[in-house]
Parts: sequence; C-alpha cells; structure tokens
Amino acid sequence: MVARDLIEFEKIEKTEEFQELKRKKYAFIFPVPVLFLIYYLIFPVMSAYAKPLMTKIVFANFTFGYLFGISYYIVIWGLAFLYVFVARSYDRRVEEIIAKYGPETVEKEA
Repeated sequence: MVARDLIEFEKIEKTEEFQELKRKKYAFIFPVPVLFLIYYLIFPVMSAYAKPLMTKIVFANFTFGYLFGISYYIVIWGLAFLYVFVARSYDRRVEEIIAKYGPETVEKEA
C-alpha cells in the first residue's frame, strides 16, 4: 500500500491518464440520472394522457400502469448494480495511476 500522505495528488490530477479517467467517469455518471428522470416523468404524463394504455390489463388484475410503476424498482436496482460494477473499474484505474505516479516508497503493514 502506498503511503497516502506522500502522494502528490496535484501532480497526478494534471496527468493525461487522470484527465481521461475523469472524462469517462463523467460521461457515465451524468447521463444516467438524466435518463432516469425522463423515465420517471413519463409515468405521470402517461397517467394523464394515455389512460387507455395505463388501464389496460396485461395479465390477471395487473394493469400496464401498475407494472410500469413497479418497473421503477427494477430499474433503480439495476442502475445501482451497474454503477457499483463501473465504479470498481474506476477505482482500479485510480490505483494504477497512483501506483504509476505515486512515490517509490511503500508503507509496510504490520
């Protein structure tokens, strides 16, 4: 483990690798909430303007609107798992960048 107090984070922040990592991270993080917000706002719009579709029974006593509302939970959990998976790759990349540009000294753990 590299001693964190010896790392020059300002120097690392200016590297091309770190800048590329930030671009990739932001390109993933910002569109996801925007897309979910659009998905979220479709429900009240459809409830107001697409009543025949929302009240259509899909199977048993479940309407399309009910299933659409339940799908929020599935989508949120899916996005959470996707973010955790992608964040792990970002964390690995950060550790690689720190190892490359960090100090040569290694802190020995007891």
